[in-house]
Amino acid sequence: MAYEEVFDALPSEDASFEPCFAFSIHKCGSTMMHSMIGEVCKEASIPAISVPDILFNAGYLGGAWQSDEELLPAFQRRILYYGFRNLPRLLSSPEVGLKKCRFVLLVRDPRDALVSQYFSWGSKKGSHRVPEKNAQKFIQNMARNENLELDEYVLQSAGQLKAKFEGYRTGLDFDQGLLRRYEDVYFDKKTFLGEVFDHLGLDVDQEIINRVAEKADIRPEKEDPTKHIRKGTPGDHREKLQPETIGKLNDLFRETGAFFGYDL
Repeated sequence: MAYEEVFDALPSEDASFEPCFAFSIHKCGSTMMHSMIGEVCKEASIPAISVPDILFNAGYLGGAWQSDEELLPAFQRRILYYGFRNLPRLLSSPEVGLKKCRFVLLVRDPRDALVSQYFSWGSKKGSHRVPEKNAQKFIQNMARNENLELDEYVLQSAGQLKAKFEGYRTGLDFDQGLLRRYEDVYFDKKTFLGEVFDHLGLDVDQEIINRVAEKADIRPEKEDPTKHIRKGTPGDHREKLQPETIGKLNDLFRETGAFFGYDL
């Protein structure tokens, strides 16, 4: 593959700090966190890049890039890497040295994440944005699940979500990490954003933190399935899923969830 879009977007100079990372999972507040980090870095002139977002917009819809060593040089810079919704296999390469890097990881109750995922790209009127290139293929991929009801969809998708949680659990050194839960930061994005840059060791003016956090603090007054931020409020699975479905998800995620602070 050719990755000109990524290499062209890399900062021209390295920073004085060591490489650091910001991770999340689809529908776990990932867009909120990554967009805030991107804005802060732009305003504070912090060298940073979101490789996953660049590749998504360029039409790389499969996961092939996540293990392609051709991209290794892009991850060997002293910059802040963000935009990740899972842990690419490529980052486990010794050349990256991920387990020595500071990171922040934002997670969410997996039951809520699955419900949100359904409304984003599992239903007929998914709210997920389409890439700038290869949009038709993305739309076709979404259509594969359009006839599934909510409970069917979340049970079918649960294994893949669990794999993302477990990928982080085994692939990161949590002594280097700041772990935060969506439920704890939804109502206080300002504190969360400040904690992110404090943990990464990056000095950012508080006015920038305040301004970016306030801009991102969107709380819908009522649910709107057509919007990316459909509802936002934690605990949505209790209203949307059948008790039997919740029970199955509890059994599947109980041990994994406990590691990340969820008592299921």
